[in-house]
Amino acid sequence: MGTAASPQRSRSPEQTRKAITEALLDLLRESGRVPTAAAIATRAGVSRRSVFVHFSDLDELYVEAGRRQAERLLATVEPIDPARPLPERIARFVDQLERVYETMTPVRRVALAASTSPVVSGLINEGDEWLRGMLAEVFAAEFSGRDPLLPDIVDAAVSWGAWYHLRRLSAEDRRRCFRELLGRLLAA
Repeated sequence: MGTAASPQRSRSPEQTRKAITEALLDLLRESGRVPTAAAIATRAGVSRRSVFVHFSDLDELYVEAGRRQAERLLATVEPIDPARPLPERIARFVDQLERVYETMTPVRRVALAASTSPVVSGLINEGDEWLRGMLAEVFAAEFSGRDPLLPDIVDAAVSWGAWYHLRRLSAEDRRRCFRELLGRLLAA
């Protein structure tokens, strides 16, 4: 009886918050649905009440999970030198997008389908802005002096939605589609 509670008691508040956050992310990936607070608590090895002791509400937990998910995404990203030749930048960017999208897909799919929370919508928008910023940085030379809508066109072409639509293809064919799209859109 005491052994089930001892891991919880031996955790610091920071460790407990992390366990709850990781439990939410794990359940989102595994189930494809937004889990209940009770399911999150069970996975984290805490009481349901503990979820709300460590987070004032589910939106606060979602923000923390979004921050943790952003850390995971950032860990997959390597700087791409904008001075490299365009074909090399495109290949590296597409490989990077594949890693980012594979990491984000389980959580984003659930967030889009199941949440009406403005907090979650804001987190999704922040992620999209971050990806647009990567595009702007890596392909600044190609965007310069061209149609002002080109960055938006490129963004739409290689968005998570486009990538998700192409999931029916093999990973290599999906990357090839993105390389071709970028090459054609960015060619001078």
